[in-house]
Amino acid sequence: MSSHDYQLDLPVPVGSENLPIPVVDAGPQQEQTSAKVYILWSNLASQRHIRNLAFDPVKRDLWLATGGGVLHWKLDANRFVRYGSEHGLPGNSILAVVVDGKNQVWAAHEHFGIYYLKNDIWQPYRILGEVKVSCLTVDSTGRLWAGTTNGIYAINNPESKPVRELPPAGFPPRAMVIAHENDIWLCNAQGVHNYQESGWVRASDSVQPDILTLARQNQNLWLGMFRGLVRIDLTTNQTYIIDTKYSIEITVIAPHSQGVWAACGGRIGIATETGWTFISEKRLNTPITSLAVGSDEEVWIGTHDGLLRGGKEKMRLHLTDTAPDVIGLPSSDRSPTTFSNLVQALSVQQLGERSILWIGTPRGLFRLDLFSENWRRYRLGTQDIRAIVTSLDQQTVWVASWSSGLHGLKQQNEVDNIPGITEPILALTTGHSSQCWAGGLDGIYHYKDFIWSKVIRAQELPVKGWLQSVAQAVTDHVWLGTSAGLLLYKPDTMLVTTVSGILGGTQIRCLLAIPKGESEQLWVGTDRGLYVGNFDKWEIIPSLESRTITTLAWDGNTNSLWIGTDLGLFCLVSQDNSWQVANEFNVHNSGLGANRVTALTIGTGDGETKVWIGTPCGLSCYTYISNPKSKIV
Repeated sequence: MSSHDYQLDLPVPVGSENLPIPVVDAGPQQEQTSAKVYILWSNLASQRHIRNLAFDPVKRDLWLATGGGVLHWKLDANRFVRYGSEHGLPGNSILAVVVDGKNQVWAAHEHFGIYYLKNDIWQPYRILGEVKVSCLTVDSTGRLWAGTTNGIYAINNPESKPVRELPPAGFPPRAMVIAHENDIWLCNAQGVHNYQESGWVRASDSVQPDILTLARQNQNLWLGMFRGLVRIDLTTNQTYIIDTKYSIEITVIAPHSQGVWAACGGRIGIATETGWTFISEKRLNTPITSLAVGSDEEVWIGTHDGLLRGGKEKMRLHLTDTAPDVIGLPSSDRSPTTFSNLVQALSVQQLGERSILWIGTPRGLFRLDLFSENWRRYRLGTQDIRAIVTSLDQQTVWVASWSSGLHGLKQQNEVDNIPGITEPILALTTGHSSQCWAGGLDGIYHYKDFIWSKVIRAQELPVKGWLQSVAQAVTDHVWLGTSAGLLLYKPDTMLVTTVSGILGGTQIRCLLAIPKGESEQLWVGTDRGLYVGNFDKWEIIPSLESRTITTLAWDGNTNSLWIGTDLGLFCLVSQDNSWQVANEFNVHNSGLGANRVTALTIGTGDGETKVWIGTPCGLSCYTYISNPKSKIV
């Protein structure tokens, strides 16, 4: 397939990040997991933002803890397996991973405790509950040790209580090295600590907050610091500063037979008692978070932008070559484009039998063809996409950006930067016929008869807050949600008034207007809960009182409302003349990628409804039957 073939369906001038990835037989292959905990759920999240690595020397497998879940590399087979929240993890944000001496794989969530892998399903280590873990490691016998906010724990197996529990050494540990249970070192925000029978002893009389990490190699304790590398000879207790030539932070170190592997100012090298040997002159422009030693000749390098394999003389990228980790053709001179896991806006465009999912992130606009599963990144000159809507005729997608205003994308892949609209644009909605409304810090804009025009300046609003949401369901009025209350705009008179009552002074985060014959029903999401009503008659939904409502979506097939909050996802249905919670989803009872929901949209087809849920940790999807008479389960 030639590069010319890729240009047939591109929205912008051709760039490597816009091109689909060609299939290469010799490339890494993804293996599907044999089981799911939540079969109605799936997640799409990049796993290139690596936080921690673990190497299994028996199977020669590599495990990656990422912001999008756990990635398992079967190196010899050149295959990989993705694990996300649908496989039992409490959300996709994984802090650490380790393989103990019994080949048991453990992972620590950023907030919700320790998990272990059994039969392709992640199970909670319930004995410690939702303890907040700061690091995991194994000692010389292969036993797991967990550093937490509550203390230090030694764990033999998933079914038993910790075999040893040590009190915390002040602040949670940043890193630990444990030769055996009577030879324990850790570093935290106060410095280096050594555990002795009487308790923790700080290695220095002064507080040393600049120690980032540490490693043990024979009788040497190595310290990675903000301004260089230090070696402590444990036999003499003498301290030696290793000459790095530059006063640069050492972010991570790992033992080597002659010293340590170390990340120093974006470069990887081997540090010995006499100096440095860098494996490459190339300096990485992304933070290096972790190192895993395969052998004296090989080190695996985890970064915020992917995995590298390093030897004594070179480094090279080791990526999955699969979206959403890689979007576009690979490039020899730079890392390929990746999906941004913080999803801020979503919209489904229906083009006949073809559904397109539009995804707005801080790193730009992405498009996913739900039939072909083909990803694209759109180079609009935009960053930080805040809102996306599809026109009623499905021919135009409007995209609001914090940095570059408003853009229109036609079905024929024409991209228009709308002139005369001042960024940032924070809110969009479709109105009657071909009308649309957009709002930002500069005012309110109206699209009618193929022209955008400003109808209200920000200075003319009766409140001091900024616009955050817009909604319209009937011709004669438009609802404006601001950080200082709910407003009503009447296009015929061009008057803006503040809604009376509690919503007149509450922060309005999202609005959704549902047509009801000649009238409408307005849903108002606030930082105090969810309201429904019209004009001066508002009813709060008791089950969501005091919740921060972040986003709303309506399923017209089942007449149900989906609500995103800062603590999970809810579905409301009308029952006995009131609105009742039919479902409540969070990271503990579903495959939701994170508890904070940042965007929602709904797509239907083939008798199914898919709720697409944006989170800070990727894109989640919940599927259910689209039968209006069926209960949503």
